[in-house]
Amino acid sequence: PSSFKPASILCAHYFARSMFAARISLLAASTVFVVNACTNGTPQWDEGAFTGSLIGGSVGGIAVGILVAVIASLPLCCGVLKQFGKWIGAASIILGILAIVIPAFGSMGACGPWVDELCSASCTGCTSSQRSDIGALCNAVGFIIVYLGAWGWAAIVLGIVGASLGCCVCCGCCKAKMDPPPAPVGQVQQVQVVGTPTPA
Repeated sequence: PSSFKPASILCAHYFARSMFAARISLLAASTVFVVNACTNGTPQWDEGAFTGSLIGGSVGGIAVGILVAVIASLPLCCGVLKQFGKWIGAASIILGILAIVIPAFGSMGACGPWVDELCSASCTGCTSSQRSDIGALCNAVGFIIVYLGAWGWAAIVLGIVGASLGCCVCCGCCKAKMDPPPAPVGQVQQVQVVGTPTPA
């Protein structure tokens, strides 16, 4: 629909600026490394793969957060499956926390190929210490970009919501509260007499 076009253009522009910042940061880091070592050529950075890994991590976190919120809402808001409320609540808390960190896993996965390409461009290669330092720099940049520019913040929000709903389910709030057992039907309650009967 045409009414959503300005919003989509704004989101695309915001994401493009974030990816541009990530590219500048990583290229600056690679330039520093190449200047300090002889090079066999210019490192070819696969920007598409890097961006895809960031987006994939964010989408995965958002999907898990939405799933957790829906599942936790069943016993909490609808009273469905509340007999399994403790299990659902515990799983919702764990998966809600997982949804928060999934985008970070995506950013870590994006840095491996970049580090390999950068080290292969150097004629001296990379020591384990250099590889660790370059990977740490890439992970730091990727962490910031994935949570600020690649919608990772939405995974944080949904993960917190899902974990909070899970806590409410565990506490038996709203419709997740178990109903009291019904009183037995047709049972006559015996009256206990206290004291000794007096003779007639």
